[in-house]
Amino acid sequence: MEKPVLVAGLAGWGDAASAASDAADWLAESGQPIVTFDPDSIFDYRSNRPILRFNSGEAQSLTWPRMEIVHVRPSGHDVLVLVGNEPDYAWSRICDALGDLVQHLDVAHLVTLGAVPTPVRHGPETAVFCTASDPRLLLAGDELLMDEIVVPASAGTVFRSAVEDVGIPAIGYWAQVPQYVGRPYHPAVLGLLRKVSGQLEVEFAVEALEEESKVQIDRLDEIISQRSEAAEFIEGLEGRIGTTSKIPEDLPTADEIADEVLKFLEDPDREEN
Repeated sequence: MEKPVLVAGLAGWGDAASAASDAADWLAESGQPIVTFDPDSIFDYRSNRPILRFNSGEAQSLTWPRMEIVHVRPSGHDVLVLVGNEPDYAWSRICDALGDLVQHLDVAHLVTLGAVPTPVRHGPETAVFCTASDPRLLLAGDELLMDEIVVPASAGTVFRSAVEDVGIPAIGYWAQVPQYVGRPYHPAVLGLLRKVSGQLEVEFAVEALEEESKVQIDRLDEIISQRSEAAEFIEGLEGRIGTTSKIPEDLPTADEIADEVLKFLEDPDREEN
């Protein structure tokens, strides 16, 4: 393994519509786990409950929360992907372990992924802002977050600080997710993957995800157009970032919109393009 880039995208705080964790999972798909953290040591199973799947009245599988580092090699480049659930415990010990690991593996730099709910309209392109410890990591078109903000830290940002403390440069990308949508939100996943692609200087095969994104945006437009007050509110979201807007009562909730989109995408009778 030669000068790998570490990419981190955990489910939990700072993962609106699961866009960051979905992007990390997409990148890590079919990779080889090289580090697995003991779930009993880092999770409270009452807040990160195992997922039990039933089929025809019978329990089929039990999936435990996990956090692991997966090795992938897109186009021959070594990439490590920190995936899974934000841990409940042992953040300080994990910081120490990650600090040792990135030095041992000679990690080139760290890319963290996040997503925040924002008063913006849905669309095929998702705005992504960034923070960086080294300006040399900035890509053309990267928009730095310049305002001073105070927010609760996610595990990913805490782990990033630990990596920076041992001299590894880091850049973090945050997708702006419309506050009224839920998981999945494909445009935000695409936006984050394009930033990772630029950092790795590797082209990803995202054609299927691009098609899913287009279908989802068309369906969102259809859903919103059927509710006049909601449509008026959403069309007026441009330029409202940082302002307070009263959300109309008939605006579909994130869960309602996500349910309708999922039903549409899972409809076996819909026409494929």
